[in-house]
Amino acid sequence: MSHGIARQLISKLASLPKEYRVETQKLVSVAETPSVYETPLVQQALPSHEEIKQKLMEVGKLQGYLADEEYVFDIGKLDVVWRRVERSVPTYVFEVQVGGDPYHALAKLKHAFDLWNSHIFIVAPQAHYDKVEALLSGTFHEIGNKARFIELNKLDELHRRKRAYLDLEKELGI
Repeated sequence: MSHGIARQLISKLASLPKEYRVETQKLVSVAETPSVYETPLVQQALPSHEEIKQKLMEVGKLQGYLADEEYVFDIGKLDVVWRRVERSVPTYVFEVQVGGDPYHALAKLKHAFDLWNSHIFIVAPQAHYDKVEALLSGTFHEIGNKARFIELNKLDELHRRKRAYLDLEKELGI
């Protein structure tokens, strides 16, 4: 607020009846705090690899799939898979990437897609998005339009909504 406007406001307030006025009138200068003094936002701690896998497992079960973690296949283990029936191949494959380089996660997803034509997902913090997109448009361009990125907050939202929906169905007896 400029000093001219402040003075006009003070003079208008001075014309109010005495019972509504404050007798001591003093101009106060208020300056914006420089951004260098602002405290940074506290970053929320990321959930653990295990916590994320457990949420994926629960969502898969809520969807009616057989959900498995640490699913062994020829080049290692997949974090979480959802299968339709006991002896089927994975329909959905998830690799969780909380820290480190997403290269190996994408390599496993590509192999799962090549073997089983699975729906493939990398679950990671938003900070990994650019790196994943760069790899999907470069090294892993073959699965660039098949692999999906699920940001951790979106997984939380999906998990919360699925639980709420199931709870509502139970409450209604459906």
